[in-house]
Amino acid sequence: MEVRQTNSVIDPKKLLFAFHQGAIQLINEKQVLNQINVFPVSDGDTGSNLASLMQTILEETSEESSTVVEVFEQVADASLLGARGNSGIIFAQYFNGIYNHLLQMEEKETVQSFVQSVRSAITEAYQAIERPVEGTIITVIRSWAEALDVSDSFATLETLLPHALIKAKQALDNTTNQLKILKKNQVVDAGAKGFYLFLEGFTEALVAKKPALHLVQSAISTVSIERSMETHMHTEEPVYRYCTEILLDHVTLTKEELQNNLRSFGDSLIVAVNRGKARVHIHSNQPAEVLGYLSSVGKPIQQKADDMLLQYQVNQRRKAPIALVTDSIADIPAEYLLDHQIHVLPMNILMGDTSYIDKITLLTKQFLTLSKQTEEPATSSQPALKTVEQLFSFLETRYEAILVITVAGKLSGTYFTVKEAAKRKHAIPIEVIDSRQNSAAQGLLVMQANEWIQAGIPFKTLKSRLAKKREEIEILVSVDDLNPMIRSGRIPQAVGRVAKGINLKPIVSLDEYGEGKLSSFALSRHGNERKIFRKLVKVNNEHGLKRYAIIHVGNEDKAILWGRKLTEQLGFPPSFITDSSTVIAMSAGEGSIAVAYEMEGDEKG
Repeated sequence: MEVRQTNSVIDPKKLLFAFHQGAIQLINEKQVLNQINVFPVSDGDTGSNLASLMQTILEETSEESSTVVEVFEQVADASLLGARGNSGIIFAQYFNGIYNHLLQMEEKETVQSFVQSVRSAITEAYQAIERPVEGTIITVIRSWAEALDVSDSFATLETLLPHALIKAKQALDNTTNQLKILKKNQVVDAGAKGFYLFLEGFTEALVAKKPALHLVQSAISTVSIERSMETHMHTEEPVYRYCTEILLDHVTLTKEELQNNLRSFGDSLIVAVNRGKARVHIHSNQPAEVLGYLSSVGKPIQQKADDMLLQYQVNQRRKAPIALVTDSIADIPAEYLLDHQIHVLPMNILMGDTSYIDKITLLTKQFLTLSKQTEEPATSSQPALKTVEQLFSFLETRYEAILVITVAGKLSGTYFTVKEAAKRKHAIPIEVIDSRQNSAAQGLLVMQANEWIQAGIPFKTLKSRLAKKREEIEILVSVDDLNPMIRSGRIPQAVGRVAKGINLKPIVSLDEYGEGKLSSFALSRHGNERKIFRKLVKVNNEHGLKRYAIIHVGNEDKAILWGRKLTEQLGFPPSFITDSSTVIAMSAGEGSIAVAYEMEGDEKG
């Protein structure tokens, strides 16, 4: 009897090993999951989202766990931290539910306690979803957990898991018949398959008791470029544009209270809550308003907002074989970005205790209002390496190459972060270009790159062309208050102090390496305007202007007036007039206006 009782106790090291093997199994199949992702929207990122969750579990759990409870505590914490997408947050809530129920058990190390906890946690997984739909991940979770039979008090995981895995596979296969959209496309639910893949690796590790899988970066060896281009035609355009996810700390509201208060912001609402933390997922057209509400009930510590409409359009009909990527400092109209399927890496803005996503959860007008209410100056940070890798993971399953054009490396570390991500193993070639520009000047370079891509210019030729073209683009910024420029380091402090001392109104530009410089001075803003206009007329007469654009920081009326005047003097209108990114607003200051222009140049090379 004593030997049999010992067999019913779970070894925490073996349990953690099984979690890691399940995670690796799923990561290796992420591209397959992306390809079959058609529900609830065809955004093709379920595999990437679940792989992000599994990667976080691999990184945040260690072999130092000495008990089963410690293993589940680490997995629960890691899953809330790394969860992305509908299925990822359901995963997270389920793991947290298992941990919470395990804490309530008298004997926490036994197989019986494990089984009772995974079965009890089904309820919490369902409650995380505003409107649970059968034929998805939740169905496979329930089928698997209910198939674990503990009628034999001496059963081991090695004897229980294989049968439960068979039941999970049957439930997975049946998802095709449970949802019309899956049946039309003849696929199983992507989230459900992701959970099954995790179970498969988890079960194999405990039954075989040896490493069965190794992490395959991007699953390159198993998925061909041709296969990754597969799309499903029987899908619908998303009703809400942004898949918004926010991780909160210091939360006192219950899951039900958060769900009730968030319901009006969109659909596909999923909330996972545990020990003062909450992970919220919602499809919404107002991610800034979602963040505004959540900031009032907790401290946002992580957020994302994926453009599902752009993802849907790329999945349905990509416009070019080369993916074009830039960062949010490039000022280009949002309509142009969507129309031409240009992908954007957003900068992060910290104001007070709240972090925002540039141009998505924080717009310039909102920033200007908040900055007057916050004593500490706002700060910006480049996209995280993980964010860049996640975008590349999505793009490499849909394109043949990736071209990234970043803000000047002298102004931000974004270029170097993206270069680091590009060095890692990928299924397709990636080229990263330092624009040596910012704002609308960077935007004009992106527009030119887009035109060359659409014209079929070879990928290998683009780098040399863009290196030459960036020398034919300039931005001239009329600044009223030099303090933001000096504080942000965009212009040298010594020069800035001199200009301030004699009350000069400078025109700020960038040098050939992308560093800020004082291009000219005037005694008034009107004098700046005349100098900038004369410069554009001169360049147009001597070299020819291909296009120009006007941006502003909370000064739309003046920007429109500049547009009319320049149209008269140059003979053609600006390509666009738009407000700046939040990052530009931070450095240029309220009221600033800039003109970026591109010379005709020799576009062969």
